[in-house]
Amino acid sequence: MSEVPRWRRVVGAFLLVVGCVLVPISLSAVWVRSTLLNTDRYVSTVGPLASNPQIQQALADDITNAVFTRVNVEKKVADALPSKAGFLAAPIAAQIQNFTDQAALRLVESSQFQTLWENANRRAHPQVVKVLTGGGPRVSTKDGTVSINLQQIFDNVKSKLDAKGITIFDQVTLPTGHQEFVLFQSKLLSQVQGLVNVLQTLAWVLPFLAVACLGGAIGLSGRRRRTLERAAIGVGLAVGVQLVVLRAGRSLYLDAITTKQLPRGAAGAVWDQITHSLRVWSIVIAVLAIVVALAAWVVGRRSANQSAGSDTEAAEHPAGPFAGFVARTKPVLRGVGVAVAFVVLIAWNNPTALVVVVVGVMLVVYLAVIEFFGRQVKGEPSAVAT
Repeated sequence: MSEVPRWRRVVGAFLLVVGCVLVPISLSAVWVRSTLLNTDRYVSTVGPLASNPQIQQALADDITNAVFTRVNVEKKVADALPSKAGFLAAPIAAQIQNFTDQAALRLVESSQFQTLWENANRRAHPQVVKVLTGGGPRVSTKDGTVSINLQQIFDNVKSKLDAKGITIFDQVTLPTGHQEFVLFQSKLLSQVQGLVNVLQTLAWVLPFLAVACLGGAIGLSGRRRRTLERAAIGVGLAVGVQLVVLRAGRSLYLDAITTKQLPRGAAGAVWDQITHSLRVWSIVIAVLAIVVALAAWVVGRRSANQSAGSDTEAAEHPAGPFAGFVARTKPVLRGVGVAVAFVVLIAWNNPTALVVVVVGVMLVVYLAVIEFFGRQVKGEPSAVAT
């Protein structure tokens, strides 16, 4: 095999590194554009939070605190009681607060709340887009806050209290500080905005550029099988780094947003739900990269064994029609197998890591079968070096 020119090795190595780095960036770009900036996808993503117990309790506590912030319930009860029964004011007020909290919790646990939650988030999504992309005339990005309005939920709780004869809150309005339920907040918003703008602009370019770089690196290589193996390992490492960064980002997010209004558990639930699809696809790509690297290694080992014992094997196993066909078309058959695996994963609706593993194992078995039947046989030309 002739020596590969130096420029091809240098350019190929550069393309390999760039392609590996672009894979996790591409995943982030597609996630930003398809999840954070698309209203329907955003609402369907945060929708399950309505059934999260920590979110439900945080909302119920926030509504209760909003009600009792504006009314001195104990004083009103004391005024309504005879002077000799004044000692009952405190326990009665505590019971009213407990009943209010339970009423709010029952509301947020109901199927009706799911609709309220989705509608509130749908109305809030334009705010999300404006905040993430630089704000607008009606949305302040000073504190980097994205929140949903609690007014409709608040009104529903008051109606439930009225139905039980508790009317002391009828004139109460939501006080400042309790009008919004904060979903996420960041003091580094200006930096996030710049990153989001870049990602949404390049969302449809970066994936193709990443594939082109990796394909170019393999095409320029004189040992393509080994370059494919290295590319797969590089992609797996790059995506692994992204998962570590997401984990670290979660801690930074929780430190920035955790308040009495939004406890750490509820804030963590918001982060986990919003970043769920990005984490799943990162894991899927990492698993797929490992499978591809393993497949390339298996092919390489089989090719090495063929080179070591091709003459003896050819003598012992004369060429048959099927073996000869496989031996002549091994590169094509390999490409078809890889292409089919990718098509299956792309066509599969939200493939899990298990699905990727199964598809990957089937691909490895398929490649091993090709190597077994297509081993160099008598009368067939030697395989091109990999």
